[in-house]
Amino acid sequence: HFPISPVVDIRPDERGAYHVLSIVASDRPGLLYAIARTLAGYHVNLQTARINTLGDRAEDVFLVSGEALAHPKTVLQLEQDLLKGLTLQQAAPVPETAPR
Repeated sequence: HFPISPVVDIRPDERGAYHVLSIVASDRPGLLYAIARTLAGYHVNLQTARINTLGDRAEDVFLVSGEALAHPKTVLQLEQDLLKGLTLQQAAPVPETAPR
């Protein structure tokens, strides 16, 4: 399997009521947790999620809302933090058997 360079994109939806968060990354255990934890840190609320896994590739789309998304600089920082979390997890794979 080849690692997939993560891609994160956040943009307003067609009506401007919510934002669409699109993520493409290597699928792995804990991927959704890493995304949710970062969103929670920004007090971003998840409205809906479309999770799509194609082999080792995850293509996830989330409809999100929150005050932080009203500020372009904060949106950029959120994108960077999501990318950082996805990249760090790819660099350090989860061991198949954890020590007891």
